Amino acid sequence: MNRKRLIIFGAAAGGGLVLLGILGAANYAAAQRKAAAFSLTPTSSAARPTATPSAAANRLQAACPAPASTARGEDLWVTGAGTQAGYRAHETFLDITLPHEAVARTDQVAGNLRVRQVDPAQIAIQGGCFAVELNTLTSIDALPGRRAQDRDELYGDFLDTRDYPFAVLTLHRTVLPVFTGRPRHMIVAGDLSVAGMMRPVAVAVDVQTTTGGVQAVGSMAIDTHDFGIRLPGEGDPIVVDPHLTLEFLLVLERVDRQTGAN
Repeated sequence: MNRKRLIIFGAAAGGGLVLLGILGAANYAAAQRKAAAFSLTPTSSAARPTATPSAAANRLQAACPAPASTARGEDLWVTGAGTQAGYRAHETFLDITLPHEAVARTDQVAGNLRVRQVDPAQIAIQGGCFAVELNTLTSIDALPGRRAQDRDELYGDFLDTRDYPFAVLTLHRTVLPVFTGRPRHMIVAGDLSVAGMMRPVAVAVDVQTTTGGVQAVGSMAIDTHDFGIRLPGEGDPIVVDPHLTLEFLLVLERVDRQTGAN
């Protein structure tokens, strides 16, 4: 092969690599659109159920049991169909930085919220508890040439789910504006328990009333080091940023406070 042909061959190969890079970037961009954040108008991209509703309810109710009765003047709201939770994490592969987010979701979430009217414009959260079954998290992002769901098999090791199968968010007493049919943005304080460790968190939430209930979407930023969790890091083929975003979509249904029935 003479020098001229070698130059032409090299140019063609380089052009092919550039094209593959462009196509790869397009694939990543398309994958990220599929892993959009929760919104107050849920879409069909919900995570698939990973356990039967009755089995999930039995496990989760023990982590966040609803009170049998509430104090006079309090309303009790419980999670209903459509409730989901999950996380977002930034990943790096083989020391090559890629614009990729790992995103996982589960609908195995249960909990309750106790609310009291303070005045016509304000309500007070008297207490709240929401539990997520961590082993049911299912990756919904797409990785060209890889199977994203392979990471779902690692939660038992990284999160110690054999001993601590649930992440539990407990809300502090907070006075908030009355929920309306328009989204209201607010910050709610609470404690998050993961892998046997509890830490305070600030939860950013958008809330609105709907026909027959309340919807809320929210997120919180955590550092996994604060919970004693060590994700794959330097020296591993895949490096995961320890700064995660936890996110949720709550669909809340009111329960009669006197009888505990709908």
